[in-house]
Amino acid sequence: MVEREVLRQRNWTEAELAKAGFRYYACRKRMVMGRVLPASEAPLVIRTAWDTLVAQAGYMICFDPGDTVRESLYSYAHWPVRPDHFHDLYKAWDASDWEPTPAQSHLLALGCKPYSRSVGVWAKKLDQATTVQSFESREPVVVPAGAWLCMGGNGSAWGAPYSMSDKAFRARYVLET
Repeated sequence: MVEREVLRQRNWTEAELAKAGFRYYACRKRMVMGRVLPASEAPLVIRTAWDTLVAQAGYMICFDPGDTVRESLYSYAHWPVRPDHFHDLYKAWDASDWEPTPAQSHLLALGCKPYSRSVGVWAKKLDQATTVQSFESREPVVVPAGAWLCMGGNGSAWGAPYSMSDKAFRARYVLET
């Protein structure tokens, strides 16, 4: 059996990322709701299509409010972000004319606050499966072809690998050049 190389966080240069097929994508201005994971709910296990993520107390949990009020907090699409990464990648929502939708109001009532991502990402759409170790994964996982492999683009998150579906990537980042 051939052992795959595992991609982990490292201090990439932009030239190395570009040579490896990554390019920089700006983020769309899009609201996410977030709250700090309390110790009473930790560790929080989040299952994705190909990974199992584990968030510890103090992590920021981001929620996509979508258009529909859900039954409970964790029935909204959600993902973990390390506190230092969150600080380097997100900012408080700054639209002065914002009026919360019913789903956003529900998340506010559950202790969330509105944020937006403030930094883009280095990413590439995978043409073949790739083994990745993210901070939130207990062990390396195989990210399938067709998914997006992303590298944190600022501060403490620089070079930290994570992945997402094509649909999620297109909703969060600007693909047009």
